[in-house]
Amino acid sequence: MARSRLVWPLALAVMGTLAALTVILSACGERVERIVTPPRPTVIVITASGPYFATFDTADGWLLGESERSRGEVIEGAYHLHITEPRYVAWTHQTRSFGEGIYEVDARLVSGPEASAFGLLLLGSTDLRSFFYSMITGDGRYDVGFCEDACRTQESLVGGPTLSYAILTGNQTNRLHVELSGDTLTFRINGTLVSQVSGLSYSEGLVGLVGESAQYGGFEAAFDNLQVVEAPR
Repeated sequence: MARSRLVWPLALAVMGTLAALTVILSACGERVERIVTPPRPTVIVITASGPYFATFDTADGWLLGESERSRGEVIEGAYHLHITEPRYVAWTHQTRSFGEGIYEVDARLVSGPEASAFGLLLLGSTDLRSFFYSMITGDGRYDVGFCEDACRTQESLVGGPTLSYAILTGNQTNRLHVELSGDTLTFRINGTLVSQVSGLSYSEGLVGLVGESAQYGGFEAAFDNLQVVEAPR
């Protein structure tokens, strides 16, 4: 996964008597620079309470559609994220904000190079110009990092993609588990602790799904059984 990207925003919206739908997919291109401090997401105004579950039997608030380089759709009870070009980052999200707590999702590579990365978008700002991510690849690596300024800058917090034998490779389903507690992010894959990053600064933010294509071409990933349980306030 490249560390820094130049962004070309892609939007799909529906206008009418109600407010326009938000952007569903954004994407990032070539390497430009690095940053050394984690992002501080902007204030989130969409709030709710209680656990959040998404089984993707229907779209259920997750926007669907197609941009020039990416596509999001619900197929047979899973959210499918397609990226059609190499070296590209794309994401989608829902509209509720979360803070400290546990985030989980089932994720698998459907097709494309096994070097493709996919996983959870965390603590996204309202405009999705900043967010953290926890991703895996089909060839058994993981990464934890953040994007800022709509991914014009992207930085790994674990030194780049790291091999883990906890990851089921190829097209097998992996359970991703992220816990945010205080200034620490803990990442588990299939029940195995793979990384713990401390010293983070964040506020509440949006949760979403993210993918990054490798240099070898585009790919498709599927997500299911997303669950967020916030820590008591």
